[in-house]
Amino acid sequence: MRYQRVLFIAELGHDHQAAFAEIRRVAPQAERLVVVARAAERKLAWLFRNSHSGVDPAASAGLEELRAAATEAAPEVEIVVSDKLDVDALDELVRGAGIDLLVTRDVPLSSLPTLIELRTRRSIAMLWVPQTLAPRPPDPTAEVICVAIGGRARAAFASFLHDRADPSQPMSLLLPAGEMPEELAAAKDVVGVKADVKVMSPEDEGVYEWIDRRIRSTTVGLLVFARFPVTLLLRERWPVPILLLPPTYSPPLLQRAIEAADVVDDGRPVRVRVEFVVGIGRRTPIPDQQLAVVGGGQIVAVVQTHHGEAELPADCRADSYGFFRMDAPAVTDPVAAVELVLAMVRAGSRPLLLFDAELDELGLSRLHALTDRYDVLAVRLRPIQALRTIRERLRAAKLSPSVVDCSAVLDEGDAIDVPDAVDAIRLSRVATRLRAHGFPVAAIVHRGATHPATLGFAALHAAQLDAGDCASQQPGPSPATLASRLDATTGSAQLPGNRIELELDNASARGWLLDAIDNSTDRVHVQVYMAADDDVGRRIEAALAGAAARGVRVRLLVDSLHGMHGSLGAHNPLLDRLGARSGIELRLSQPIVGVPSLVDLKQRDHRKLVVVDNQLALLGGRNFSHEYYTGFDEVALTAQSMWREVPWLDAGARVEGTSVAVLERMFLAAWTQAGGDPFAVVDTPAAGTTCARVVIHRGLQDAHTLEVYLALIESARSHVYVVNGFPLILEIQHALLRALRRGVRVRTLFGHLTPTHDGVPFSGPWSSARTAATDLVHSRMDTLITAGAEGYEIVVAEQPTWAKGLGSIRTHVHAKVMSVDGLACAVGSANMDITAAYWESELLLVVEDAAVAGPLERRIDALMASSQHVDRDDPVWQKLARGRQWMRNWPGVLSV
Repeated sequence: MRYQRVLFIAELGHDHQAAFAEIRRVAPQAERLVVVARAAERKLAWLFRNSHSGVDPAASAGLEELRAAATEAAPEVEIVVSDKLDVDALDELVRGAGIDLLVTRDVPLSSLPTLIELRTRRSIAMLWVPQTLAPRPPDPTAEVICVAIGGRARAAFASFLHDRADPSQPMSLLLPAGEMPEELAAAKDVVGVKADVKVMSPEDEGVYEWIDRRIRSTTVGLLVFARFPVTLLLRERWPVPILLLPPTYSPPLLQRAIEAADVVDDGRPVRVRVEFVVGIGRRTPIPDQQLAVVGGGQIVAVVQTHHGEAELPADCRADSYGFFRMDAPAVTDPVAAVELVLAMVRAGSRPLLLFDAELDELGLSRLHALTDRYDVLAVRLRPIQALRTIRERLRAAKLSPSVVDCSAVLDEGDAIDVPDAVDAIRLSRVATRLRAHGFPVAAIVHRGATHPATLGFAALHAAQLDAGDCASQQPGPSPATLASRLDATTGSAQLPGNRIELELDNASARGWLLDAIDNSTDRVHVQVYMAADDDVGRRIEAALAGAAARGVRVRLLVDSLHGMHGSLGAHNPLLDRLGARSGIELRLSQPIVGVPSLVDLKQRDHRKLVVVDNQLALLGGRNFSHEYYTGFDEVALTAQSMWREVPWLDAGARVEGTSVAVLERMFLAAWTQAGGDPFAVVDTPAAGTTCARVVIHRGLQDAHTLEVYLALIESARSHVYVVNGFPLILEIQHALLRALRRGVRVRTLFGHLTPTHDGVPFSGPWSSARTAATDLVHSRMDTLITAGAEGYEIVVAEQPTWAKGLGSIRTHVHAKVMSVDGLACAVGSANMDITAAYWESELLLVVEDAAVAGPLERRIDALMASSQHVDRDDPVWQKLARGRQWMRNWPGVLSV
């Protein structure tokens, strides 16, 4: 072991050959040995102190004999004679000589406080050599047993193994029952230990009983403790030297303990989320601060946390790392300061089962029965249960204590608006992400009421684990392109042969819709979320009625709740009239009868689609009412106008070609689910050269449209355009922040849910609530703007049809548009909020074609040029942003 300066406290008149032999064994590299010759009687001590003046030649000869024996243990020897153990004198001696190991044979009990105080002051190791121990020859095979009971003990042993242990020395680490070998492997990686350390644990006996048995059955050269085993004073001593390690760094008395899940190496930036162990309800993230990252026994990086999360540098790719907070006093030994050790979870060769960490004991037992064929990995989905508790349950079930956190893998942040109902979907998303980066996920084991959608792996309840093997496809290569990312996360196909036009103009969209209906000859299929009995609604009614009168088959599907027809006793006169017409069949999606549940209210069908004659499709964000299909120059607005009279900014697509059949089959599935009779859909011929992808999201089954937005952002190299009017789900916000950090230009266009004129909201139903929701939308944009994104609040200049002096208007942005690098874009019904991401069924058209994405971006540029740029250095904006900062994690329940 690597000790170089040794202090030996010797009782005069005793034989110390055994002690010097143990010093040679424990500190073979010792450069200097200081021997404090301690006299038991003052008279004997006086004789030795005066021996050099010739008073007692025999005593002088005894000192020379002691010196000669000591020189066998170190090349440089100093003898100091003392009649008592004075802590101040010893402290000065240890400091002056740079002592790192104190050695003594058994000392009187009254002297222990002195030695303990010295150990505390100088943080040195102490070696006790039993009086009964005879000199022993060096034995390189003798076992060193390290008794590591307790968290601080393991920290002390980490420092010992790194700083002092000889890699060639056989080591056995005695851990409490239930500790796993992989935890030791992680600790060794952090510490930088190369030695082969065996793990042992007492199964059905006490620690001391286990040591007794071990000493009787094998050759034990040394026992190592992190704190003095007081029990030894009350029982027969072991005939083995005992090394007591120096005290480790102790955190401040009132400092709260921290913990974190293991981290996943999935080819992307590695994120760690650090939280306090003790808390009520959700775990509390640590305050923003610096964390030291320890690997190989030294600090390899310092990272800054934000809301408890930090991103590791790209070169941090070891198997494990230690972490400690740097807000403590100066740390001299980073290994001893480590507060938590996290493993880097990587793909293995065996099939992998991902499971909800809150499975009950029976489910964990069934998983254990499969560990001979599968690797298993726990995923914490709800940040309610402490990770320490989860790991204890896993150890008790004899499963690997490794656990990863869903929020960290998906980068959700502390998203309190992510409900329990989507946990199975989130687990499926974690599995999909890991499979895309080489993890051989065979199945997920969840607790959801329904099975989530999966791509290449199974979704099982714990009871289904007895069914046998889980068939799975081999994971594909890491997705390097947008197309491969979408393949891996949405399962949608890229279809060539389309002609696609995009618009951000209400009048153009109205013209497309009415012309398509008026020119229909066979059938018109319409799916919509809301329909109002207003000027626009009645124009669409007349067009559909005219088509039906010509013999065109009209099928109309409306969300019952938001169409205000057939749910909770509501009747929509527009839909009453349409449903009564010959040739028009009306179906309602998910009518609510009785007292509604949260799922009844939130799991709605939000898709908007019109398919005409199996040849033409229109899709986007528009419902059938005035604000969606009326141009800003077509309304006569005054200060007294209601907010619904003010047009909104929306977006849509006109599609011809191969994608039309896919869209119509989507309508067919929703139609038959609502009780409609099936109808035939044939493949549509090519009509152009554009490739498109129809991405369908089914509420509470998948998160495909959310994955589209994330894939677009991750693929961006130059710029990202975001047109959005709802509170950004934090996953998208975080993806945009990552894009900013890698140098991508982020441009956002948003508005006011309640339109305003001269800063005054227009009046009308729910005006105050929508104004509050606007603050929530803006609070999610504030973070981006602070980080360097360009933010624009849409402004519509005063029109000739408006009342003179009304001025410009800041209206609502209802469009759902994202475009990246002028090469790819997405348009559809899916907002970028929590409701669209998980609850409601949605539709997106993804186009990878510069001929389509480029003109769309130029149109957005024009809108931004006439809008209000948000200057992050503007004191007015800064004050507003500070005032709504508390809304950062407010649930996005106001998304409608």
